[in-house]
Amino acid sequence: MKKTYFAVFAAIGAISAPTIAADCSALTKWQSGQVYTGGMEVQHDAFKYTAKWWTLNQDPALNSDPSNVWRNDGRCEPIGTPLPIISLNAPLAQSRHILSSPVAFSATASHPSNVPIQHVEFKVDGVVIATDTTAPYETTWFAAGLGEHLVEAEVVDEAGGRATTGMRTISVVVDDILVPPTGFKVVGYFPSWQGQVADIQFDKLTHINYSFLLPNADGSLQPLENLTKMQQLVTAAQAAGVKVGIAVGGWNGGDDSAFETFASSPQGRATFIRNLMAFVEQYQLDGVDMDWEYPDPGASANNYALLMKELSVELKAKGKFLTAAVVALGYTGGGVLESVFNDVDFLNLMAYDANNGDHANYQYAVDSIAYWQGRGLSKEKTVLGVPFYSRPTWQAYRTLVAQDAANACRDTDGTSYYNGIPTIRAKTQLALDTAGGIMNWELSHDTSGPASLLTAKWEVVQGLTPSYQCDGSGGPTEPTCASLQIDPSQYVAYPTLPNGDHAAAGQRVSHQQAVYKANWWTRAKPGSDQSWQLVCKF
Repeated sequence: MKKTYFAVFAAIGAISAPTIAADCSALTKWQSGQVYTGGMEVQHDAFKYTAKWWTLNQDPALNSDPSNVWRNDGRCEPIGTPLPIISLNAPLAQSRHILSSPVAFSATASHPSNVPIQHVEFKVDGVVIATDTTAPYETTWFAAGLGEHLVEAEVVDEAGGRATTGMRTISVVVDDILVPPTGFKVVGYFPSWQGQVADIQFDKLTHINYSFLLPNADGSLQPLENLTKMQQLVTAAQAAGVKVGIAVGGWNGGDDSAFETFASSPQGRATFIRNLMAFVEQYQLDGVDMDWEYPDPGASANNYALLMKELSVELKAKGKFLTAAVVALGYTGGGVLESVFNDVDFLNLMAYDANNGDHANYQYAVDSIAYWQGRGLSKEKTVLGVPFYSRPTWQAYRTLVAQDAANACRDTDGTSYYNGIPTIRAKTQLALDTAGGIMNWELSHDTSGPASLLTAKWEVVQGLTPSYQCDGSGGPTEPTCASLQIDPSQYVAYPTLPNGDHAAAGQRVSHQQAVYKANWWTRAKPGSDQSWQLVCKF
């Protein structure tokens, strides 16, 4: 994170497996007893795999999801042989289904070389529940087994080529009461030098880190900038049930010499921890976010590990949290030893600032999660960071939206590169699927109202219908019933539902000057979760 005034990913369905076959003619078969390092390629069970980092005895077929050590590069076929393409249209990721209710599955399958499709298999938790040989490819599953389930679809063509949608998570529940994911964190950084406490959407956050408290080389602390503002934040946040931590360090112009000095000796670490604990208790903070940017591999890494272990002991004794902001991936990631994973409540992955242009694309987020979890960080302790600012212009997202409302639905205005609403939603879904939370730098860069990025994140976390619609081509849209020639009076008005106590997939209702269509069997209030889709407003 820096004290500075600072390609759209379509989150529609899951992306199919590689569609171009891999050339495996020069590859050797994977051997369980052989060590492989990053970049080494093998073939295994008719697929090509590339190692992302050091590995031994990890079966590529079982360890090739985005967070694991192997990358699946496609099926071994003659060069240029295309595979079929498939996307899963329903059910939606993170959708919730009442026990014993019908769950509609549907997929779209095609082939770039017009090879006939033989069939599509629908799977729940790896078990085939149905096979469909003709388009439209669909089936119905009656929700069974409370809790989360993994669903996917796989296509097979008549030449034997296969492709999968990849797995997504759905839940089976006993009723339609909305429950957020247990333990999922929504973290925001709030700087001392800009932004107003009154503008923070506390109801959409679990943690806020006030930035930054700076140390001196002897372990003492510099006076905190805008202390009164932090005290206002603590009072307001804690009243709303949001935890507040103090972020220590930050980019600070690249000067981490104070950390290097005091962390190198037991006396220096003890002095720093004593002063920091006094600060935390004096101002009734809930914890500490360590933001040393960055300890390098070697002596600094060892000193950082000692500091985090010793600080963790003191904070946990007081019931306080300890987190850390860490680089997305790369060399300085090695400055955080694996032992630190045991000492923190979670790590905030700064998956941005990759370059001076497209600095925070979706793939960078995927790679960051894969890097840290590949080293042993648990899903629950992985918190994905997203930017609320642009590069190279360093403009805040709120400034970009003020210049052009359509910028909310884009990742670039041609000059600035950032994360618009579709990408923020996609990354939040990624965090729900593969991590334990999502973080942003920083809250004052957000805009208010429906185009808020924090709102977009929270709606995904809660499974709510998006309050800001993007039309898929870089602009917002909110269709009117008149423009679609839809007469709202032909539909029952909520709280009445078409079937008495529920609506079935495809049925429509009117509610609060809008028409909604049920995506599947539901008793939920229209617009309250992903079981409903907005059709138009009137």
